[in-house]
Amino acid sequence: MREATTSKLDNLVGLNLRYAGRASNLFWLGFGEIILVTRREKTEEAAEYALHIQCSWRIAKGNKILVGSRDCYSPRTGLDNENEHFEWDVQGNNRFDERIESIINDINEYTIVERVDSDEVGGLKIFLSQGYLLEVFPDTSEDDEYSEFWRLFNRKEDSPHFVVTGNGIKNE
Repeated sequence: MREATTSKLDNLVGLNLRYAGRASNLFWLGFGEIILVTRREKTEEAAEYALHIQCSWRIAKGNKILVGSRDCYSPRTGLDNENEHFEWDVQGNNRFDERIESIINDINEYTIVERVDSDEVGGLKIFLSQGYLLEVFPDTSEDDEYSEFWRLFNRKEDSPHFVVTGNGIKNE
């Protein structure tokens, strides 16, 4: 798995990190040139490559974790942690939303992927300029058809998605 994963991820080396965000607890990042894509009869700008992560991950800089996957489930600064009405899935409500905004504000056209690394069980590291490091580490033994850890796809080429699961690699 390591060779195939690293080979696919090498496509990101030298590309800019354009944006990052979430849909529920799925973490997404965009890399490369901005292109026009049409979805649901609507044309919008998007990065050439998309990385969607559905397992544990973190972004660190130096010896500090700046944001991590479990931050979605904690309230942002100023929200009462004891508030029984805290809704983590509402955009802007959680610590992830607060922290990723700060990182995105620090990113500019010079923030590029410097190198990538992967392991035999679907984990990966993306080393970015400015000292950022994205680490993705599958943390479940589930190996059913729904055990997707992450996927990488190229919107410009509209090629099959490279999907890493508990069962190995799939192309969809």
